[in-house]
Amino acid sequence: MSVVIRPIELKDKEAWTKLWCDPEQSYLEFYKGLDKVTKEATENTFSRFLDPNIASYAAVAEVNGELIGFVTYLTHIYTWSEQDKTYLGDLYVSPNSRLGGVGRKLIEYVYGEADKLNCPNVYWSTQFENHRAQLLYTKVGVKSGFLLYRRP
Repeated sequence: MSVVIRPIELKDKEAWTKLWCDPEQSYLEFYKGLDKVTKEATENTFSRFLDPNIASYAAVAEVNGELIGFVTYLTHIYTWSEQDKTYLGDLYVSPNSRLGGVGRKLIEYVYGEADKLNCPNVYWSTQFENHRAQLLYTKVGVKSGFLLYRRP
């Protein structure tokens, strides 16, 4: 399987939306977020990827013209350094394309883009129960030692 990782484009909107929020098998379905993310939020998210004035990005994994995965990331200021940080927000590979190295390629793409943006500190979070993904994450990253908290 020859996988191409590239920046998302306007022509990818329909295929990305299916990977993002298809009720049968999608990123939001996996994270139980289908009922939490509105159509407007999905539209806004996609449009931000294409806006050169917003530091929000996405890349897609493509095989023979078909999108099989995506990654989203953004950059932000960081108080402990003069360099910004890169947050990898979402990573998804369609179930029938997993275990072929696509997730690793998407993460490595973000690493490369972060270096180009002079934001080499890349971080992300995942659910404690997402053991399958953690098998990959321990190969391409290190645990930060921090727990994530959020406002109730």
